[in-house]
Amino acid sequence: MKQQILFILILLNCTVAYSQTFEGWITYRKDFLNPNPKMFADSLWKKTIKKKYGERGYILQKNFYKRGKYSSEIDAVTENGFQVFNQNDKLLYAWKANSDTVVTINTKKSMYDLIEISSNTALDTILNIPCKSIIVKKALGQTIIWYNNEILKVDAKLYKGHKYGHWEQILAKIGCLPLKIEENGYIIQTAIEYKEEQVDENKFVIPKFKTKIENPFN
Repeated sequence: MKQQILFILILLNCTVAYSQTFEGWITYRKDFLNPNPKMFADSLWKKTIKKKYGERGYILQKNFYKRGKYSSEIDAVTENGFQVFNQNDKLLYAWKANSDTVVTINTKKSMYDLIEISSNTALDTILNIPCKSIIVKKALGQTIIWYNNEILKVDAKLYKGHKYGHWEQILAKIGCLPLKIEENGYIIQTAIEYKEEQVDENKFVIPKFKTKIENPFN
């Protein structure tokens, strides 16, 4: 049970699928860089990551978007999971495949205080799309977000009050879905594919579970 809950909390830590005008899906690759090369040799770090996420060594997360709804399918190789945002109760539901336990997080709350969102000079090209970036400074670390607001456009009003991940403020700032996210310099999530198309409502259905647990860190 503890391992199931830990895995589900990892799912909740994956990038929250943002609100949108865009309807379709985006697949992100999530890499975990060595946070302390002086303490952990890169060879040992890579071995640890491959043990957890298979020979590939990274997570794939496919996010679906439709009129203010979002959901995710997360492929962690050795374990898979799902996330669905419920528009009615404003809870994000996350669960492991074939599990009867779900963990919820209240998106009306943020886990860390937001200090500021500022422009950044760093540029990048992702999927042949030129991107600029912003820095989101929080009480615990910072996040760099790369984006191009000419594509994957978002109506931030759809998710007014979505405090979790500071998405309400971020969306108001950039007006689109991100193409790359760097969390504290060592967790990097990069878009590798996307498609604008109609998404089936079944992608946003939350199954019934035997056990529901509130995220203890929320």
